[in-house]
Amino acid sequence: MNNYSHPRNDGTPSRRKFKGFNFYIQGNEKLSKKNRKRLLLESENHLGEVYHSINLSTEQKINLGLTDELDSNLNDIELLDQWNHMYDNYGYLMSEFRKNWEKEKIGKTPPLKEPSIIQTLISKIESLENQVESILKRLNEIETTTPSSGSIGF
Repeated sequence: MNNYSHPRNDGTPSRRKFKGFNFYIQGNEKLSKKNRKRLLLESENHLGEVYHSINLSTEQKINLGLTDELDSNLNDIELLDQWNHMYDNYGYLMSEFRKNWEKEKIGKTPPLKEPSIIQTLISKIESLENQVESILKRLNEIETTTPSSGSIGF
């Protein structure tokens, strides 16, 4: 049995994994031909879902780094970076990966790291809850200070 100076797998997640697809960059710094072809074909559908579901101008999407397809001219390490960025930030918009993304992210992501759309919705919900609570308090105060019918307020 071989003894290694450090454990070969210490339990930390691989940085060479295409999230969602579970493809890995091989020791030669490349994806297998089959996985590369599948990634380029299938990612177009997933990235298209993201790109078309976000209501921003094309310029704003470009500034955010949104893309609707992976560039086949990129090497596999560059594809890995581009895909994982999109998956990490917008995986909840990819129907095939939504459940896995939620399992990975919900509860683990600090509030400041949550995607801006989710954070915006959470803040709006909290604001509406506070407004409803305030209105209910005022209503309760009005009901308790209004004289009941039949009594004369002298």
